[in-house]
Amino acid sequence: MHVEPLEKLPRSVREFLSHYAMIVLSILTALALEQVALRMEHRHEGARAREEIEQEIASNQQQVHASLKATEENAQAWQAVFKRALAEVRDGSSTNESRIAALRQAGSLFRDSVPSLKTTAWDAAISDHSVNYLDHDDLTRYSQIYALQRSFSQAMWDTLRDSAARDVSQISLYLSLERAGADQTIATLNSRLRTIAIIESQLGQVDAALRGGDAPEESHAETARAAAAGTASAAAASH
Repeated sequence: MHVEPLEKLPRSVREFLSHYAMIVLSILTALALEQVALRMEHRHEGARAREEIEQEIASNQQQVHASLKATEENAQAWQAVFKRALAEVRDGSSTNESRIAALRQAGSLFRDSVPSLKTTAWDAAISDHSVNYLDHDDLTRYSQIYALQRSFSQAMWDTLRDSAARDVSQISLYLSLERAGADQTIATLNSRLRTIAIIESQLGQVDAALRGGDAPEESHAETARAAAAGTASAAAASH
């Protein structure tokens, strides 16, 4: 800010106060204009961040929805194999050949669809501090959504790393030996169904959160119960 010096000393107190008031008014006006410009810039940055984050959330929701649909279809395919194998065991028509055929078909159905949920817009908004210019309600919602994304993404990958790897290993072993008992076959297929149920539950919770809803507490309990059931099935298969 540049202030012109007085060309001559004021001749009276009144003249001094007049000059002083003009200087103060000029400074205050400049500061006010600067604050207005800064506020407009912050508002623009907040609007840009909001638009980018909303677009990213919408894109993630589309991916989750597509993965959920694919998982539901995959669950139906596995359910068909499981029901057929179980029916054969129950009516006594199950043979080693039929069980190996069922496991071979099941082995071809390992096609888990796990979306890659992006956080680029959110991370960028945090990095350039534009999150500070978002409305409180928007900031709270985005924070919850991205926290859920990270939590469920990690949970899904952990589930696939542990359960899916175990299930495919069991099926591969039986196919290599070309021998599988009735209990082993049913337990392995059931374990895989429980794993798919966990994935489907988690995807449903993420889908609800991205669409503006909250992941219900009951769903967390269902996931935990499904995980426990899958563990029990795996234990049965190992025997």
